[in-house]
Amino acid sequence: MVINIRLSDRQTADSDDPLGRDWYGYDPDATPDQLWAHNRGDWYLDAQRISSERWAALNYQGRVVLVAELDDPGHELLAGNTGRPKKALIGRVLAVGHSIHEALIGREVEYAPRSRTAILYGPDPEAAAAAGLDLSEPWDQPGARGQGLQMDAEVRRAIEDAAQDRLMRHYRDDGWTVTDTRHNRPYDAVAERGGERIYLEAKGTQSRGDSVIVTRNEVDHARQHPGLCMMGVWSGMRLRPDGIVDPGAGTFRILPFDPDTKDLRPRDFDWTLPGDPT
Repeated sequence: MVINIRLSDRQTADSDDPLGRDWYGYDPDATPDQLWAHNRGDWYLDAQRISSERWAALNYQGRVVLVAELDDPGHELLAGNTGRPKKALIGRVLAVGHSIHEALIGREVEYAPRSRTAILYGPDPEAAAAAGLDLSEPWDQPGARGQGLQMDAEVRRAIEDAAQDRLMRHYRDDGWTVTDTRHNRPYDAVAERGGERIYLEAKGTQSRGDSVIVTRNEVDHARQHPGLCMMGVWSGMRLRPDGIVDPGAGTFRILPFDPDTKDLRPRDFDWTLPGDPT
């Protein structure tokens, strides 16, 4: 993963700044090393999470302007904090030509509307390259409009399993007999009740869920069974520090999956959900 840090315009630091800085934020005249030194802290960062991260990227007005490789998994705990401690990252600026610099520099970083947070975790570019994925594709992250790719295999599995379990539980609670078919069918489950059969598809995303990724096989199956396919979409999903999906986060809704050409954007496909996501 990449620790994305959002910068404001250059501002004067307090006289008791824990890093001894006289300014912080984005200065277009600063060298890359100066920009890193003045913005590597002080941040509220989860010690356990950042200990395994290798990359950090500073972004300004939604675009990455600097990429750094992190050197010390412990980083620097800043003195003088009251309450929750802050940290400063320890690392080195990557030069033009470095593969990770080239993969991330200029990349768009999208935060949730009206979000005031500066920290946003993004996909690891090395993992993306190893999987043969296009780094220009949007990634699944909080605040994004629609579902994107999720490179962290553990996060992806946790989100997919939680979304499917929630969908199947909904129908079982409503008196349906539900069979899990996710591993060998172009749909995730079959629900049967009183001679009626419907097909279930589950999608989980950390984004706002305006759109979700559907495969060609899923689209073909839904078109072959009009009116018989239902999709459960759990958007705004969040993982707790222990890696478990927070059951109280986000929004879950169930709607007919009747894909129409105007709603699809090929990737496989992005399907734009009808109606108001709220």
